[in-house]
Amino acid sequence: MLAGECRQFCCYGCLAIADTIISGGLESFYQHRTRSALKTEEISQVQLDELGLYDDQELQGEFVATVNDLSEASLSIKGITCAACIWLLEKEVNQLSGVDSFSINHTTHKARIVWKMSELKLSQVLVSMRQLGYKARPYQEDQARQSALKEKRNALLRIAVAGIATMQNMMFSMPLYFGVYSGIDSEFITFFRWVSLLMCTPVVFFSAWPFICSSFRDIKTRHLTMDVPIAFAILAAYISSAWITLQDVTQIEMDVYFDSVCMFTFFILLGRFIEMQARHKHLNSETDITQLLPSTALIRTIDKTGEYRELCKPAHKLEIGDILIIRQGQIAAADGKVIEGESRVDESALTGEFFPISKSPGSNIIGGSANIENTLFVETTTIPKRSRISAIIRLLDKAHSEKPKTVEIADKIASHFISIVLLATIIIGATWYYIDPDKAFMIILSVLVVTCPCALSLATPTAITKANTVLQGKGFLVTQSHAFEAMTQTTDIIFDKTGTLTEGKFRILSVQSYHDLSKDQVLEIAAALEHHSNHPIAHAFSSFYKMDAFDVTTHLGSGISGKIFDERLSDEPTHYQLGNLSFINLSNPATSQDNKQAQNETNLTIYLSDSKRILASFTLSDTIRNDTQHCIDLFKAQGITTHMLSGDIYSSVEHTADTLGIQSFKAEQSPEQKLDYISHLQAEGKQVAMVGDGINDLPVLSGAAFSIAMGQACDITKLNSDAILLNNNLSVINQAFQTARQTRKIIKQNISWAIIYNLCMLPLAALGLVPPYFAVLGMSTSSLFVVFNSLRIDERSVG
Repeated sequence: MLAGECRQFCCYGCLAIADTIISGGLESFYQHRTRSALKTEEISQVQLDELGLYDDQELQGEFVATVNDLSEASLSIKGITCAACIWLLEKEVNQLSGVDSFSINHTTHKARIVWKMSELKLSQVLVSMRQLGYKARPYQEDQARQSALKEKRNALLRIAVAGIATMQNMMFSMPLYFGVYSGIDSEFITFFRWVSLLMCTPVVFFSAWPFICSSFRDIKTRHLTMDVPIAFAILAAYISSAWITLQDVTQIEMDVYFDSVCMFTFFILLGRFIEMQARHKHLNSETDITQLLPSTALIRTIDKTGEYRELCKPAHKLEIGDILIIRQGQIAAADGKVIEGESRVDESALTGEFFPISKSPGSNIIGGSANIENTLFVETTTIPKRSRISAIIRLLDKAHSEKPKTVEIADKIASHFISIVLLATIIIGATWYYIDPDKAFMIILSVLVVTCPCALSLATPTAITKANTVLQGKGFLVTQSHAFEAMTQTTDIIFDKTGTLTEGKFRILSVQSYHDLSKDQVLEIAAALEHHSNHPIAHAFSSFYKMDAFDVTTHLGSGISGKIFDERLSDEPTHYQLGNLSFINLSNPATSQDNKQAQNETNLTIYLSDSKRILASFTLSDTIRNDTQHCIDLFKAQGITTHMLSGDIYSSVEHTADTLGIQSFKAEQSPEQKLDYISHLQAEGKQVAMVGDGINDLPVLSGAAFSIAMGQACDITKLNSDAILLNNNLSVINQAFQTARQTRKIIKQNISWAIIYNLCMLPLAALGLVPPYFAVLGMSTSSLFVVFNSLRIDERSVG
């Protein structure tokens, strides 16, 4: 009896699952189910209880991020052997009610799941994957590294056993292959076969055992992967050869294939080991980011007597508002803002920018930055789970779990190709059994081995993974799966001006004071007002800050106002205004000429008043980045048209465009006008990329086929972009486009090679022209070619 009804189950595992579903309040699962369940593995109650622990909210706080009604987690999955495994898991899990999206990184076997916790428990997702024969658990960096080391040790041991057995078997097989078979006594033939059998047995039941286990799992779940034909070929050759040896059949017509079994296993393991090394290298590049943060942090506290004390605290327990003490040579344990001290920090590990950056009170510190000079006191602004490093990891997970179209196509082809291969093998075997029964078995083995689609499934993921790792080291973070395809198709690229082509940091070019006020006095007044603003203009006055203002009000897009007490000028506080002329709303003959000139200049002029008269004017300028010109020139050389869209005044935008040689530009553009501009280009058939940094660039970044956010952009801008330029070095964008083109070229080479190889070798094997040992070499060579060809993408390919 279950839920008041009499139900029948195929095993206790299904009974336990049903009980779990109903006890979780999901009885409607059976009412809305549209298809029968897969035949699955039995799951014990102990395993169910273990998986159920992951539903604990306190435990989920360590690895689950929840936004609105959607929860997101990263999972580590064991048992994946090829693209067909990934296709099966994604297909089944995405059909679960409550799952918003589920995808697996082909290279790292790391899954990203987004689901509605109100409709589905995480344990139910884990159970569904366990039913399919795959073990999943929350992803943890330290466990991933330990698992990688264990996987590497086991792989090397299996390769060693298979390699030694291959050499020994070839030594005994060479006389038979070279035609001296008839000159050897039957006793020696029997001896050679028994030695080969003894050497081959540990290869089958140790080195090749993972293939056999995976194939049994696939047959159980009725979904085929590459391990099925591999295991079938190994077992068929071994069992038939063992039977011949045990029966002591010494006729020439009865060949044994112990050497082919060992060689086949050795080369399969070798190819997967090289693939595994590339996967682990990418894993290390990701965990290296998390290891930038120290495990402990030194914080400043106040005791009961009001004195400062130093306390060592675990980094993962830091809270917002903690005061970090970062001495020379130490690493910042969290993101924060400097409240005391001045120093320079090294952010190269995160942004790729190798020049130290000056930090003073008010400056932001990124967790993982190294303090070079003086002690800094930093107030933490985020908890470690919400730090910039964590955000980067989440973006990486999102990017790597999504798949470009080429990967999806290859995965689908690989999953269906195996069924076609097995069907073709049966037809070819039956045909040869009718024509020449003695050759049928050898040809079946050759067809199974030579058509293994390993190279096809590796063609795209290995190349993209390598390209991602290279660009990440350069400070270019790819966050969307279609990035490489979009970069290779781009015809036009649009740049924002301020903060993108320019530094976004204003400097004071000139100061004009009136009414007997000195330049120092007006600068100090302006600095007092701007001290309360986060506008880029405020940074230009920061070095002149000496006195404070109060009752300060920021007028969006116009200026700032407030009261300042300066005994040198008045006995009472004076109300000041700083901004453009329309905000000041005063007419002064002394400044009318300045205003007229400002309209024709490329710089920005703002005015200071005391509500009665204009006291001073300040001319500010934004500086073009040092590498901007080189970046624009390289895009022109690549045949990509450059554009500039800006909200600045026409004269300033025109001056920047003329300086850089950008012919297509628009000034005083609103976000809607920028989006219309891109839509117009796209209507003409152009593939548009956009580079920006502000919130006002969000619509146009979303509208572009490919978008890049600058490193200093706000979080929402980065999250809505396809890539992030962490170090603000524009030349890296050119390098990313070059890498994308090379990656596309290599992917085409890999896919072409894999398809041509299979198309050529299948008919040759079917005609009996490819012996099993040559089929082994061909299949292994095909996979190794793809892996080594993908590894050609390195730092020398960019820049």
